[in-house]
Amino acid sequence: MDKIKQLQQSMPEAIEALWVDDPANRFYLTGMRSSAGAVLVTRKHAWLIIDFRYFEEAEAKVHNCVVLEQKELFDQTEALCTQDGIKRLSLLSSRVSVQRRREIGDKLPSLVIDDSDEADRLVERMRSKKDSLEAQWHREAQRITDETFTHICGFIKPGLTEIDIAQEIGTTLTRLGSDDKHFNFIVASGRNSSLPHGFATAKKVEAGDLITMDFGAVVNGRLADMTRTVALGPAYDEQRKIYEAVLEAQKIAMERIKPGAVCREVDWAARGYLYSLGYEGCFSHGLGHSVGVEVHESPRFSETDEHRLEAGYVMTVEPGVYLKQRFGVRIEDMILITDNGFENFTKSDKRLLVL
Repeated sequence: MDKIKQLQQSMPEAIEALWVDDPANRFYLTGMRSSAGAVLVTRKHAWLIIDFRYFEEAEAKVHNCVVLEQKELFDQTEALCTQDGIKRLSLLSSRVSVQRRREIGDKLPSLVIDDSDEADRLVERMRSKKDSLEAQWHREAQRITDETFTHICGFIKPGLTEIDIAQEIGTTLTRLGSDDKHFNFIVASGRNSSLPHGFATAKKVEAGDLITMDFGAVVNGRLADMTRTVALGPAYDEQRKIYEAVLEAQKIAMERIKPGAVCREVDWAARGYLYSLGYEGCFSHGLGHSVGVEVHESPRFSETDEHRLEAGYVMTVEPGVYLKQRFGVRIEDMILITDNGFENFTKSDKRLLVL
């Protein structure tokens, strides 16, 4: 369903109108990427107010609301609210800085500004449940990601830098059809792999390294997210032992995944197993997160998330073990929660590959 129409149909009585100016939600509602602009949605009407740089593109791309060229954003917003009889304007409070909230209040004195979390919860619920078309875009993004992984395993050799590998991942994703043009991927080898978010450096990969690669393609703005850890031969006994522990932890967690399962309980299934093996303190991030138009969305597989899984969620399952200043292992798949369990979009081999 058209996202603006879905929003209008879901708006509770307390939300007369919603004003959205952060890039992710502006894109989610309109399908238009831009660095500026605002979307105003009432129960009957919707407008994208956008400046001259993007106006022509928006006229061609945006079909679910009226596109207006931005002249004086707040004056235009106030006039449209008056036209629709709006007295209370809701914001996505989690996306608005204190300074921006103050500015909105000062510039729109005739409106009551609602900065509660009700609008955030509404949009978060919408974004967490993917329709069949969104699911297909995620599935295709993961297909491109899997194909890129196959290519990169044949590319890696001793003497290449982590940056060399990251650049090849980015080029390959684009060649295979990814929308994304920003390749800020994780490629971490040897001691660097003990850093869960160790971005690519000039370090050269060498024999005996584990190499963790975390990346994903984008199709129609919907992301894939996958991590694989490979060995640049040989693989040592301790590396293999930890790899198998992480793989088993993921398997144990996935056995719990179905509609109605509580996120924190799925997290604990993997975490408790790894802790039982003596790795407490070596796995401190969450087991996974939702994926959508942003790579980290809600709900999450974490120690505190009480959400119950619902069909339509697209989430990652990514246990890891990180031995400080030595090496780390993470294995991440992206799944779709279905009526009966889940579909695993990720097809790349999960056995320890020795290159």
